[in-house]
Amino acid sequence: MDKKVSELIESFKEKTPKQMRTIRNNLNNRIKSFEEELKFGKALPKLSASHMFFELELKELRELQKAAMAKIKKDEKSGV
Repeated sequence: MDKKVSELIESFKEKTPKQMRTIRNNLNNRIKSFEEELKFGKALPKLSASHMFFELELKELRELQKAAMAKIKKDEKSGV
């Protein structure tokens, strides 16, 4: 799955700031769902095979979250 994570991080370079904020929000929501599943036993919502985060684990989502935040900060500094 590391290949998929690398590809997603690479695709961030082409995203607009608005798209990156959307990705960040989606990552935050997915990570929160994972945490609720672990903490409360709530069933994790299933994603379709076409979804960007399909079959990604919590560790991989956090890695993507860090990359997304770095891209957003970089865009803010450069005034994009």
